[in-house]
Amino acid sequence: MTVKQIKEAVSYCGLLCCFCAAYEGCSCKQNNNCKCRLSLEGCHQYTCCRDRGINGCWECPDFPCYKVVINPQRFKLVAFAKCIREDGLEKFAQYILRDNENGIIYNRHGRYMGDYDLESENDILDLLRKGRDTYEK
Repeated sequence: MTVKQIKEAVSYCGLLCCFCAAYEGCSCKQNNNCKCRLSLEGCHQYTCCRDRGINGCWECPDFPCYKVVINPQRFKLVAFAKCIREDGLEKFAQYILRDNENGIIYNRHGRYMGDYDLESENDILDLLRKGRDTYEK
C-alpha cells in the first residue's frame, strides 16, 4: 500500500474503500461499484458530493450535516473528513499508511470495526495524527 493508493481509495465520505471489510475491488469513485451505495438505503454522501461537484464531505460548507449524524460510523466518518479538511488529503494518507505499518487496524477481517472505531471524533483524530504514541489496545 502506498500514499497514492490510499489517496485514490478515499471515498466521498472519507472512509477508505481499500480497507473495507466488503472490499472486492469496489469503490464509489473508481468504478462506481460500492456495496453501500448499491444497497437499498443508498449512500447520501455519494449522491450529495456528486450533485455538488465536490471530491468529498470535507469540501462541503455544510459539513457535518444531519445525514452524517445518523450514519453508524459517524465518529470515524466525521473525524476522517475533518482530518482531510484540516491537514489535507496527502497528510491524511500518510497518517493512514504510517498507522497501518505500525499495526493499527482499519477493519478487522470480516467486520466493519477496527482501531479507529473509537468513542469520539477527538480520540480518532488523536490516533490519526499521533499514531501509536496515543494508541493502546
